[in-house]
Amino acid sequence: MTIADFIHTLTSQLEAIYDKNEARSIARLFVCDELKLTATQMFIFMDDDLDETTLRKLTEKSIRLTNGEPVQYVTGIAYFHGYKFKVDSNVLIPRQETEMLVDSVIRPFDSAHGAKNINILDIGTGSGCIAVSIKKFLTEAKVFAIDISEMALEVAKHNAQSNNAEVSFAQYDILSESKFPFNEKFDIIVSNPPYVRNCEKIMMHKNVTDFEPSLALYVDDSDPLLFYRNILKFVDRHQSDHHTTVFFEINEYLGEEMLDLCRSFAYNASIINDLNSKSRFIKAIR
Repeated sequence: MTIADFIHTLTSQLEAIYDKNEARSIARLFVCDELKLTATQMFIFMDDDLDETTLRKLTEKSIRLTNGEPVQYVTGIAYFHGYKFKVDSNVLIPRQETEMLVDSVIRPFDSAHGAKNINILDIGTGSGCIAVSIKKFLTEAKVFAIDISEMALEVAKHNAQSNNAEVSFAQYDILSESKFPFNEKFDIIVSNPPYVRNCEKIMMHKNVTDFEPSLALYVDDSDPLLFYRNILKFVDRHQSDHHTTVFFEINEYLGEEMLDLCRSFAYNASIINDLNSKSRFIKAIR
Protein backbone atom coordinates (compact mmCIF):
# COMPACT_ATOMS: atom_id res chain seq x y z
CA MET A 1 0.00 0.00 0.00
CA THR A 2 1.32 3.45 -0.89
CA ILE A 3 1.07 6.55 1.29
CA ALA A 4 -1.60 7.87 -1.10
CA ASP A 5 -3.59 4.65 -0.77
CA PHE A 6 -3.45 4.79 3.03
CA ILE A 7 -4.56 8.43 3.14
CA HIS A 8 -7.43 7.68 0.75
CA THR A 9 -8.59 4.70 2.82
CA LEU A 10 -8.35 6.55 6.13
CA THR A 11 -10.15 9.57 4.68
CA SER A 12 -13.03 7.36 3.60
CA GLN A 13 -13.26 5.86 7.10
CA LEU A 14 -13.19 9.27 8.77
CA GLU A 15 -16.03 10.58 6.58
CA ALA A 16 -18.35 8.67 8.90
CA ILE A 17 -17.48 11.29 11.55
CA TYR A 18 -16.29 14.39 9.69
CA ASP A 19 -17.04 16.11 6.41
CA LYS A 20 -14.85 15.14 3.47
CA ASN A 21 -12.42 18.08 3.63
CA GLU A 22 -11.85 17.75 7.37
CA ALA A 23 -11.48 13.97 7.07
CA ARG A 24 -8.81 14.42 4.40
CA SER A 25 -6.97 17.06 6.46
CA ILE A 26 -6.96 14.80 9.53
CA ALA A 27 -5.66 11.83 7.52
CA ARG A 28 -2.86 13.89 5.99
CA LEU A 29 -1.88 15.46 9.32
CA PHE A 30 -1.82 12.03 10.95
CA VAL A 31 0.45 10.59 8.25
CA CYS A 32 2.79 13.60 8.29
CA ASP A 33 3.22 13.54 12.06
CA GLU A 34 3.58 9.77 12.32
CA LEU A 35 6.07 9.53 9.46
CA LYS A 36 7.80 12.79 10.44
CA LEU A 37 7.21 14.33 7.03
CA THR A 38 6.52 17.90 6.06
CA ALA A 39 3.47 18.52 3.91
CA THR A 40 5.74 19.00 0.90
CA GLN A 41 7.60 15.75 1.58
CA MET A 42 4.30 13.90 1.92
CA PHE A 43 3.26 14.92 -1.59
CA ILE A 44 6.69 14.03 -3.00
CA PHE A 45 6.55 10.54 -1.46
CA MET A 46 2.82 9.90 -2.09
CA ASP A 47 3.50 6.96 -4.41
CA ASP A 48 6.06 5.31 -2.12
CA ASP A 49 5.10 1.95 -0.64
CA LEU A 50 4.71 1.63 3.12
CA ASP A 51 6.71 -1.23 4.59
CA GLU A 52 4.81 -3.86 6.55
CA THR A 53 5.89 -2.62 10.00
CA THR A 54 5.02 1.01 9.26
CA LEU A 55 1.69 0.09 7.70
CA ARG A 56 0.73 -2.03 10.71
CA LYS A 57 1.66 0.78 13.10
CA LEU A 58 -0.34 3.35 11.15
CA THR A 59 -3.33 1.05 10.84
CA GLU A 60 -3.40 0.20 14.54
CA LYS A 61 -3.04 3.80 15.61
CA SER A 62 -5.62 5.08 13.14
CA ILE A 63 -8.31 3.08 14.95
CA ARG A 64 -8.24 5.79 17.61
CA LEU A 65 -9.02 8.34 14.90
CA THR A 66 -11.97 6.37 13.55
CA ASN A 67 -13.31 6.18 17.13
CA GLY A 68 -13.45 9.96 17.15
CA GLU A 69 -10.32 10.76 19.16
CA PRO A 70 -8.72 14.04 18.02
CA VAL A 71 -5.69 13.58 15.78
CA GLN A 72 -3.61 15.77 18.10
CA TYR A 73 -4.12 13.33 20.99
CA VAL A 74 -3.35 10.36 18.74
CA THR A 75 -0.06 11.84 17.50
CA GLY A 76 0.66 13.74 20.73
CA ILE A 77 1.43 16.88 18.72
CA ALA A 78 -0.36 20.20 18.20
CA TYR A 79 0.83 23.30 16.37
CA PHE A 80 0.19 26.78 17.74
CA HIS A 81 1.55 30.17 16.70
CA GLY A 82 4.27 28.50 14.66
CA TYR A 83 5.52 26.23 17.47
CA LYS A 84 5.09 22.55 18.19
CA PHE A 85 3.45 21.49 21.46
CA LYS A 86 3.02 18.18 23.19
CA VAL A 87 -0.62 17.50 24.06
CA ASP A 88 -2.47 14.70 25.80
CA SER A 89 -5.88 14.18 27.36
CA ASN A 90 -4.90 16.32 30.39
CA VAL A 91 -4.91 19.52 28.34
CA LEU A 92 -7.11 21.21 25.77
CA ILE A 93 -5.95 21.09 22.18
CA PRO A 94 -4.72 24.59 21.22
CA ARG A 95 -7.18 26.28 18.86
CA GLN A 96 -6.25 28.44 15.91
CA GLU A 97 -8.54 31.25 17.11
CA THR A 98 -6.64 31.42 20.40
CA GLU A 99 -3.59 32.55 18.41
CA MET A 100 -5.45 35.86 18.10
CA LEU A 101 -5.44 36.13 21.89
CA VAL A 102 -1.65 35.86 21.87
CA ASP A 103 -1.47 38.39 19.03
CA SER A 104 -3.59 40.82 21.05
CA VAL A 105 -1.12 40.62 23.93
CA ILE A 106 2.05 41.07 21.87
CA ARG A 107 0.75 43.55 19.26
CA PRO A 108 1.31 46.74 21.34
CA PHE A 109 5.01 45.96 21.70
CA ASP A 110 7.30 47.09 18.88
CA SER A 111 9.94 44.55 19.88
CA ALA A 112 10.96 42.16 22.62
CA HIS A 113 12.96 44.97 24.20
CA GLY A 114 9.77 46.96 24.69
CA ALA A 115 8.55 44.35 27.17
CA LYS A 116 11.48 44.75 29.55
CA ASN A 117 10.32 44.88 33.19
CA ILE A 118 6.87 43.63 32.18
CA ASN A 119 5.29 40.79 34.19
CA ILE A 120 2.72 38.64 32.37
CA LEU A 121 0.50 35.97 33.94
CA ASP A 122 -1.38 33.23 32.08
CA ILE A 123 -4.25 31.85 34.18
CA GLY A 124 -5.34 28.30 33.36
CA THR A 125 -2.33 27.62 31.15
CA GLY A 126 -3.17 24.04 30.13
CA SER A 127 -0.59 23.00 27.53
CA GLY A 128 1.26 26.27 28.09
CA CYS A 129 0.69 27.33 24.48
CA ILE A 130 -0.31 30.91 25.36
CA ALA A 131 2.47 31.54 27.88
CA VAL A 132 5.17 29.92 25.75
CA SER A 133 4.12 31.74 22.57
CA ILE A 134 4.09 35.09 24.37
CA LYS A 135 7.54 34.45 25.85
CA LYS A 136 8.97 33.47 22.45
CA PHE A 137 8.04 36.92 21.13
CA LEU A 138 8.42 39.05 24.26
CA THR A 139 11.73 37.51 25.32
CA GLU A 140 12.52 40.23 27.85
CA ALA A 141 9.18 39.96 29.65
CA LYS A 142 8.84 37.78 32.74
CA VAL A 143 6.11 35.23 32.03
CA PHE A 144 4.28 33.26 34.71
CA ALA A 145 1.58 30.61 34.35
CA ILE A 146 -0.77 28.78 36.71
CA ASP A 147 -3.18 25.88 36.44
CA ILE A 148 -5.26 23.85 38.88
CA SER A 149 -4.13 20.58 37.26
CA GLU A 150 -0.76 19.15 38.23
CA MET A 151 -0.82 16.88 35.16
CA ALA A 152 -1.51 19.82 32.86
CA LEU A 153 1.42 21.68 34.40
CA GLU A 154 3.72 18.76 33.61
CA VAL A 155 2.72 19.05 29.96
CA ALA A 156 3.18 22.84 30.04
CA LYS A 157 6.63 22.57 31.59
CA HIS A 158 7.67 20.10 28.90
CA ASN A 159 6.46 22.48 26.21
CA ALA A 160 8.31 25.44 27.69
CA GLN A 161 11.51 23.42 27.81
CA SER A 162 11.16 21.93 24.33
CA ASN A 163 10.49 25.40 22.88
CA ASN A 164 13.31 27.01 24.88
CA ALA A 165 10.96 29.44 26.62
CA GLU A 166 11.59 30.51 30.22
CA VAL A 167 8.20 30.46 31.94
CA SER A 168 7.61 30.15 35.70
CA PHE A 169 4.83 27.66 36.50
CA ALA A 170 2.84 26.98 39.67
CA GLN A 171 -0.23 25.02 40.68
CA TYR A 172 -3.06 27.27 41.84
CA ASP A 173 -6.85 27.29 41.91
CA ILE A 174 -8.08 30.72 40.82
CA LEU A 175 -11.40 30.05 42.58
CA SER A 176 -9.67 29.61 45.92
CA GLU A 177 -8.48 32.24 48.37
CA SER A 178 -5.28 30.38 49.21
CA LYS A 179 -1.89 32.08 49.18
CA PHE A 180 -0.75 32.88 45.67
CA PRO A 181 2.58 31.19 44.83
CA PHE A 182 4.23 34.23 43.20
CA ASN A 183 5.10 37.56 44.85
CA GLU A 184 5.10 39.58 41.64
CA LYS A 185 2.56 42.16 40.55
CA PHE A 186 1.34 41.78 36.98
CA ASP A 187 1.15 44.26 34.11
CA ILE A 188 -0.70 41.88 31.80
CA ILE A 189 -3.02 39.00 32.69
CA VAL A 190 -4.29 36.67 30.00
CA SER A 191 -6.72 33.79 30.38
CA ASN A 192 -8.71 31.30 28.36
CA PRO A 193 -10.75 29.85 31.24
CA PRO A 194 -13.64 27.36 31.11
CA TYR A 195 -16.56 29.12 29.45
CA VAL A 196 -18.72 26.51 27.68
CA ARG A 197 -22.10 26.20 29.40
CA ASN A 198 -23.41 22.70 29.99
CA CYS A 199 -26.42 23.56 27.83
CA GLU A 200 -24.07 24.10 24.88
CA LYS A 201 -22.55 20.61 24.93
CA ILE A 202 -25.19 19.41 22.49
CA MET A 203 -23.73 21.74 19.83
CA MET A 204 -20.20 20.37 20.18
CA HIS A 205 -18.51 17.57 18.24
CA LYS A 206 -17.98 14.27 20.05
CA ASN A 207 -14.21 14.58 19.54
CA VAL A 208 -14.40 17.45 22.05
CA THR A 209 -17.06 16.22 24.47
CA ASP A 210 -15.75 12.66 24.63
CA PHE A 211 -12.03 13.32 24.81
CA GLU A 212 -11.00 16.81 25.95
CA PRO A 213 -10.79 17.53 29.71
CA SER A 214 -14.12 18.75 31.05
CA LEU A 215 -12.35 20.60 33.88
CA ALA A 216 -10.89 23.00 31.31
CA LEU A 217 -14.05 23.37 29.22
CA TYR A 218 -17.30 23.62 31.11
CA VAL A 219 -18.92 25.97 33.56
CA ASP A 220 -22.29 25.69 35.26
CA ASP A 221 -25.19 27.26 33.40
CA SER A 222 -26.24 29.16 36.52
CA ASP A 223 -22.97 31.10 36.74
CA PRO A 224 -21.17 31.09 33.37
CA LEU A 225 -18.95 34.09 34.26
CA LEU A 226 -17.64 32.49 37.45
CA PHE A 227 -14.01 32.31 36.38
CA TYR A 228 -13.92 35.78 34.85
CA ARG A 229 -15.37 37.35 38.00
CA ASN A 230 -12.81 35.60 40.20
CA ILE A 231 -9.97 36.56 37.89
CA LEU A 232 -10.99 40.23 38.04
CA LYS A 233 -11.08 40.00 41.84
CA PHE A 234 -7.62 38.44 41.67
CA VAL A 235 -6.37 41.35 39.56
CA ASP A 236 -7.45 43.76 42.30
CA ARG A 237 -4.93 42.08 44.60
CA HIS A 238 -2.10 41.53 42.13
CA GLN A 239 -2.13 44.42 39.67
CA SER A 240 0.99 46.46 38.98
CA ASP A 241 1.53 49.94 40.38
CA HIS A 242 0.69 51.45 36.99
CA HIS A 243 -2.20 49.54 35.45
CA THR A 244 -2.98 45.99 34.47
CA THR A 245 -4.37 45.04 31.09
CA VAL A 246 -6.53 41.92 31.03
CA PHE A 247 -7.12 39.75 27.97
CA PHE A 248 -9.81 37.06 27.97
CA GLU A 249 -11.04 34.48 25.54
CA ILE A 250 -14.81 34.37 26.00
CA ASN A 251 -18.01 32.56 25.10
CA GLU A 252 -19.21 34.08 21.82
CA TYR A 253 -22.78 34.26 23.17
CA LEU A 254 -21.87 36.20 26.31
CA GLY A 255 -20.03 39.21 24.94
CA GLU A 256 -22.38 41.86 26.35
CA GLU A 257 -22.52 40.11 29.73
CA MET A 258 -18.72 40.12 29.79
CA LEU A 259 -18.56 43.82 28.98
CA ASP A 260 -21.00 44.53 31.82
CA LEU A 261 -18.90 42.43 34.21
CA CYS A 262 -15.69 44.27 33.29
CA ARG A 263 -17.40 47.63 33.67
CA SER A 264 -18.65 46.64 37.12
CA PHE A 265 -14.97 46.35 38.09
CA ALA A 266 -14.32 49.81 36.59
CA TYR A 267 -12.59 48.52 33.46
CA ASN A 268 -12.73 50.10 30.04
CA ALA A 269 -13.45 46.95 28.04
CA SER A 270 -13.84 46.17 24.35
CA ILE A 271 -14.66 43.05 22.34
CA ILE A 272 -12.29 41.66 19.72
CA ASN A 273 -13.89 39.48 17.05
CA ASP A 274 -12.26 36.32 15.76
CA LEU A 275 -11.69 35.46 12.09
CA ASN A 276 -15.32 34.36 11.82
CA SER A 277 -16.57 37.70 13.17
CA LYS A 278 -17.64 36.09 16.44
CA SER A 279 -17.23 37.86 19.79
CA ARG A 280 -14.26 35.87 21.02
CA PHE A 281 -11.96 38.08 23.10
CA ILE A 282 -12.09 40.92 25.60
CA LYS A 283 -9.42 43.53 26.23
CA ALA A 284 -9.94 45.38 29.50
CA ILE A 285 -7.91 48.25 30.97
CA ARG A 286 -8.48 50.12 34.20
